[in-house]
Parts: sequence; structure tokens; C-alpha cells
Amino acid sequence: MDNIFYFAIASLIVVISIYLILKILIKRFNPEKSQVKIYGVLQGISTPEIISISASIVSYVFMIYLMFSFVDVSIDIIAIALFLSILADILIKNKKIILNILLTLISLGGIKIIYLIHDYITNEYMSVWMLLLLVFVMIFVFLYLSYTLLKNLNSVILANKYVRKGDKK
Repeated sequence: MDNIFYFAIASLIVVISIYLILKILIKRFNPEKSQVKIYGVLQGISTPEIISISASIVSYVFMIYLMFSFVDVSIDIIAIALFLSILADILIKNKKIILNILLTLISLGGIKIIYLIHDYITNEYMSVWMLLLLVFVMIFVFLYLSYTLLKNLNSVILANKYVRKGDKK
């Protein structure tokens, strides 16, 4: 349960950092000269879709935190990750909910493998090859989590009726 408290603190630091960065960047934002196209995609998005995007991002940050803090995967961590995944899918009425649950479990399995390799390196046998294996597995899981986040954001955007129909608001 301490891990969830530390995650909350780390998340608060991330949110404050993002807020400060956006606050600085928004002063320089000029819509006429901007090359930003994501604003048009997110325009007209409903509250359930915003909550779905938020759940996907919180799940992503949570998994990245677990990966870099070398936390052992427990029942409460599995429950939180599955809850966020199911919440994100239910709010947009995603038909691929079973697939996303399976992908979340695969992500948690990758985090468990990272924990086991790290535990082996720290307690049993330190080897350059094991350290290299740990780094490559962490890179793979990071890329996999990033892909899953982008896939979830894409499904939310495609569920938006304005994007789906091509209507302009």
C-alpha cells in the first residue's frame, strides 16, 4: 500500500511539472502560426471521453512508475491497473474490452519480469549480461506501454462522433 502513496506523490509532481510547462508554453501559443493539429481532434470531446483519456494516461503513468521503481506486482496493483483499463473502455463503449484487459495483464507480466530480473541482480548474481537484459526488457516494456497508450487514445478519438462522422463543430 506504500507504493500507491508514493505513486500519488510522484503523480502530483508530474502534474505540477506539466502544468508549469504548459503555463510557460501557452504564453507563446499563437493559433494562426501554430502547427498544432491535436486541438482540432480534441475539440467537441464529451466528458466520458475526457475521463477515458484521463484513465488511460493515469494507467500509463502508473505502469511507468511501477517499472522504474522495481515494485513487485501484487493483487492491489493488478486491481488498480485493471480498473483503469476497464473504466477507459466502458466510458467509450469499446468493443475490444477483453483484448485491452489481456494487454493490461501482459503489461503487468512485463513489469513482473523486470522486478524478477532486478531482484536477481541485486540479491543473487550481478552480471553485465543480466543488467543489459534488464535494460532491454525495460525499453521493450516502455515502448509497449507507450504503444498501448497511443492505441487507447486513438480509440477514444475514433469514438468521438465529430471525428467519426467528419462533422465540423
